[in-house]
Amino acid sequence: MLETVAIAEDEQDLRELLAEFLSTNGYRVLAAPSAAEFRAMVEFEAIDLAILDINMPGEDGLSLARWLNARGSTGIIFATAVNSAIDRIVGLESGADDYVTKPYHMREMLARIRGLLRRRKMARAALAGKRLAAITSIDIVGYTRLIQYDEHNGLALIDRFFRDVVTQSLPRRSGSLFKMLGDGALIDFASVHNAIEWAVECQTETRAYATAHGHAQTLQLRIGVAVGDVVVRNGDRFGEVVALAARIQEAAPAGSVMISDVAHAMTRGNIRKDFVARRHALKNIAEPVQLWLHEISSAALNERASN
Repeated sequence: MLETVAIAEDEQDLRELLAEFLSTNGYRVLAAPSAAEFRAMVEFEAIDLAILDINMPGEDGLSLARWLNARGSTGIIFATAVNSAIDRIVGLESGADDYVTKPYHMREMLARIRGLLRRRKMARAALAGKRLAAITSIDIVGYTRLIQYDEHNGLALIDRFFRDVVTQSLPRRSGSLFKMLGDGALIDFASVHNAIEWAVECQTETRAYATAHGHAQTLQLRIGVAVGDVVVRNGDRFGEVVALAARIQEAAPAGSVMISDVAHAMTRGNIRKDFVARRHALKNIAEPVQLWLHEISSAALNERASN
């Protein structure tokens, strides 16, 4: 569902320009030229954020902000030509979250809106006992083959692999292994960047470990990374993102890392350049989704082996 931004601005050109700009950037926008029309417009609407001009004919933006705060929890940004310290303080004390002076750049306003809505979402999640996490699901592709061929030695190999590769590498990226599965595990990272870097590093280390122990064809991983809210309870993690990470991992080819589109967007500019977009149909999700795939190159494996 699109987030709703409501605008009270008596300057028609600015109001229409801002409304159009925010609409093209993914927001549902309501706009009014006065406080009275703004009140009527949002009377029965749930809005996420209001952008209020302070100096409007009739009721001003300060009074409108107090009305909004009494009505419920709404983010408020004042947009005004007045730039004195006293006016800024009065505006913030009236219940606004931010204060922008005119003329402002549309990109600046967009950045402030995104930041404010993101912080409010994080605050609501904290109150609900939730937090944002990068959940990483790993699966041993050759598990069944290993166990069927030699159960005792196969289980011993997997135990050594988790001890020597998985658990040894997690502290480097501040990861927390919170659930062991029969043929895999679920790991929690507070940082999306750390989750992705760890996943790529783990695949390279797994290949080297499997080759060194004579299991290059039988000990392989699939890794999936997804980002979302989790509830932490009794050491476990609950939330849709846990299931999503597992679904993404199931779609990943053996030896690869697959990440969600959200994870890719959150690390854009810092992420490795060798992730490529792929559309996949995931279990229990109606429409195909865009995921990002990383496959370990032979050059990376040779470099690892020579170190």
